Amino acid sequence: ILIHFWAIWCPTCKLEASNISKVSKDFQVITIAVKSGSDSEIQNFLDKNHLDFRVINDKNGALSQQFKIGAYPTTFIYSQERELLFSDVGYTSTIGLWLRMWWAGI
Repeated sequence: ILIHFWAIWCPTCKLEASNISKVSKDFQVITIAVKSGSDSEIQNFLDKNHLDFRVINDKNGALSQQFKIGAYPTTFIYSQERELLFSDVGYTSTIGLWLRMWWAGI
């Protein structure tokens, strides 16, 4: 599973959003929008940018605090056994994300 922390106010997150959307078509992806407003504001952002990945609204940043997120975007990849295989802060290309997820599934 890929867990992706991002925000609608984050410029790098906006650049990476289409990559996350593409990867979500082939792999299990959960994204967490941190301090990004209401559900409708997040949905408007998704609609405006033609994005269709699953989003959890972390309105007050509680989930990001639990994961000790210090910068956005931050991505974690876990194995089926819930072992952390990879973590990254910053932009990652579609192929970079896809290859990491493929490798995690081997």
